[in-house]
Amino acid sequence: MSTSPTTTEQHEPSILRSRLADQLVAAGHVRTAAVEAAFRTVPRHAFAPEVPVETAYTDDVIPTRHTPDGRISSSVSAPWLQADMLEAARLRPGHHVLEIGSGGYNAALIAELVGPTGSVTTVDIDAVVTDRATGCLKATGYDHVRVITADAAHLPPDAVPAGSFDAVIVTVDTWDLPWIGLVADGGRLVAPLRIHQYVWSIGFTKRDGELISDEPLTVCGFVPMQGAGAWNTNHRTVPRHGIHLAFEDGTPQPVDRLASAFDRPRTEVRTNVTVGGEEPFDSLNLYLAGALPGFCRLAIDPDHDTGIICPPPPRTWPAAAIVRGNSLARLAHDRIGDDERGKGVYEFVIHGYGPAGRQAATEMGEQVRHWQRDHRAATCPHITVRPRTAESADPCPAHIAAHIIEKKYTRLAIRWPVVPGTAALLTDDQGRYLLHLRSANKPIWRAGHWALLGGNTESGETCDDAIARELREETGLTVPDLTPFATVDTLDANGTFKDRVRVYQGTLNRPAHEIELTEGVQLRWTRVDETAETSMDPGTAAVIREHRRNPRPGLDANGTPPTIQVREPSDHRSRSIVGAHLVLVRDGTVLLGKRHPGSAFAPSTWHLPAGHREQGESALACTVREAAEETGLITAEGDLRLVHTVDLLDVGSTIPRVQLFFSASQWEGEPRFLEPDRCTEWRWWPLNALPARLVDYTRTALTAITRDQPCTHMGWTS
Repeated sequence: MSTSPTTTEQHEPSILRSRLADQLVAAGHVRTAAVEAAFRTVPRHAFAPEVPVETAYTDDVIPTRHTPDGRISSSVSAPWLQADMLEAARLRPGHHVLEIGSGGYNAALIAELVGPTGSVTTVDIDAVVTDRATGCLKATGYDHVRVITADAAHLPPDAVPAGSFDAVIVTVDTWDLPWIGLVADGGRLVAPLRIHQYVWSIGFTKRDGELISDEPLTVCGFVPMQGAGAWNTNHRTVPRHGIHLAFEDGTPQPVDRLASAFDRPRTEVRTNVTVGGEEPFDSLNLYLAGALPGFCRLAIDPDHDTGIICPPPPRTWPAAAIVRGNSLARLAHDRIGDDERGKGVYEFVIHGYGPAGRQAATEMGEQVRHWQRDHRAATCPHITVRPRTAESADPCPAHIAAHIIEKKYTRLAIRWPVVPGTAALLTDDQGRYLLHLRSANKPIWRAGHWALLGGNTESGETCDDAIARELREETGLTVPDLTPFATVDTLDANGTFKDRVRVYQGTLNRPAHEIELTEGVQLRWTRVDETAETSMDPGTAAVIREHRRNPRPGLDANGTPPTIQVREPSDHRSRSIVGAHLVLVRDGTVLLGKRHPGSAFAPSTWHLPAGHREQGESALACTVREAAEETGLITAEGDLRLVHTVDLLDVGSTIPRVQLFFSASQWEGEPRFLEPDRCTEWRWWPLNALPARLVDYTRTALTAITRDQPCTHMGWTS
C-alpha cells in the first residue's frame, strides 16, 4: 500500500506552508524558533488570493497592484527577504511595531511574533492597498492589527504609542529614514535603504538619538516609496549616445559636455583585482559611491544605444561611474579565466572617456585597489544615521575610513573597518630573511619592491587562516611554527592611514631556488646588510629592523602583537608642476580670458586657456581637457603643436613650473563662459596690442612665439 501523499495532498496549504518554512530554515533566512513558528502558522495564500495556492508558497514576490504604466506598486514580498528582515528586527512578545508599506501578510507574521501583549500598526499611502490588507487580516483572524491610510512621512499623532515603537520595519524602497524619532531607545529600525541607487536591507539599533548598524547588509528590491518620501534619481541624459547618468545622492554634474568624450577611443586601466562570476561585489559599489566625488550610475537606453559603451551594463544593474568635467570613467570587468570549478574569473577594469578619461579611470582604479587591500574582507561597513538637525561633529578614528552622505532628513556616516593583510617574516638558521620581489608591471601594492611573502585576507578568514593560505598559494609552503610578530600600519608622508598588515614570524631552512614561486618575480635569502642595496618596501624594512632589535616581542592581554607605524618618506627629489596652455590665433588675434577678481592667481588679469596636468594625464590631454572645460572649444591632440616652453621659478617659491604652450591648427566652436567663477570674459586680442594686465610669463611666451623662440627661462638667478 502506498504511503506517499497524493497530488491533492501535496497542494494542501499546510503542506506547502511547511515546505516553504523548511526551505527558509535550510537556507539560513529563518534563524530563530519564533520566526520559524510564524512562517509555519500564517497562511500566505490567504494574502494572495489572486494566484494559485502553490504559487503563493513559492519563495518569490507576488505583485498585487500596478501603476497605470505597468510598474508594480504593491506586492507580497519574497519570503526569504521577509524572514531576514524579521530576524533583523529582533522582535519579542509585547513589542509595539510599526510597519511602513502594507500588504497584510508581513503584518500577520509580526503579530505572531509580538503576541497578544504587543501591537502592530501597518501604514500605506494607497487606500486600495490598505483596504485589501484590512480584508485579508480580518479573514485570517488578525483583525487586531491596526491599518492606517496615510503618508508614512506624516503619521497622525495618535498612531504612535506612548514611549514610541520598539521596532519600525519598512517594506518599501526608501531613500531616507525620517522615522528615527518614532523608535524607542534601544529599539530597532529595519529598512531597504537606497544609497546612490543601490538598495540594501539594513538593521539599525537606536542609541542616544541615532541609528547604528553593525551587521551584514542584504541587497534587495522593493516597490518605491510614494508621497513625501519619494526620491529623485537626478537623472541626466548625455546627448547623442543614449547614455543616462543618475546622481541620486550628492551633487548632479552637468553632462552636456560629455557627448564629445565618446568621440575618441576609450582608455582602459586594469586593477589586478578579481572577482568570481557568482561572487557578489555590492560592497565595492557602496565603497566607490562614498569614496569618489561625482559618483553616478550609468545606464544605456536600448532604443538609442550607439554601441559606444561596450559591453553595456545590465539593464537592471547600472554601472558605477564618475564624471570629471567633460570626461567620465566607468567600472567594468573582463573575463580572464576560470576557477577550479570551471566558473569564470573576472578582473575589474576601468574604462575612461574624454580628455581626462585616463586620469578619471586611474582615480577609480586606485579606489578599487584600496577596497581590495583594506576593506574587502570586512563583514560589513558600519553605518550611523543622525538627524540633520543633530550636531555635525563626526569623530572617526584615523584607522577607519568614513564616507558622509547627506539625505533630506538624515546624515549617513559609513565607516569601513580595516581588515589587515598578512605577511610572513621567514628566517633561516643563518639569520637571513626570505624576501619576495614583486612584479613591477602590475597595478599592485609595492610593485617592483622587495617585500615579505603574504597577501590580503579574504572574507570570512582570520589572519591566521589568510597567511597560511597565501603561503600555500604563492609557494606551496606550509610553515608550522608561524606566530604573530607585529602589526604594521603604513601612513603616507602627511600622516594619513594607508594600509595595515599583520606580520607572522617563522623559520624555514630551504634553498630559495627549490621553492616554486607562483606570484611575483623572484625569492632570495637576504642578509640584513644587503637590504640597504635593494628597492625595499618601507614596511618590510621596518619589520626587519624591529626583528633585529627584538626577535620575540610579547603579545598584549588580548593576544595582539605590538604595532609598528611606518610613515612613507617625502620625495625630496626636484619636482616641477606642469602647466598646459592653448594658443588659439585667428586673423592675427589670440584668445585670452579675464580671470575672476576673486581668483587666487592673477585676479582681474588676462591669461590663456590653461591648467595643470593631473595624475595619469599627458600634457596634450590636459590642454584638450582645459580648453573644453573653460571655453567649450573642441580640440584634438593631433591638431596641437608645442610652440614654446617657459622654465619658471616664481618669486618666493621652491617648486619650479614648466609651462608648455600648444597652438591648435583647428578647433570647433566659439568660446563660452563655462567657469564663471574663474573667468569673466573671453576676447580676441591683437598680437601686436596685448592687454596691459596680462600674466607676465604669458606675455613673455606670446612675444617669444612671434619670434620663433622655443624656450625662455624666468625667475632663475643663475
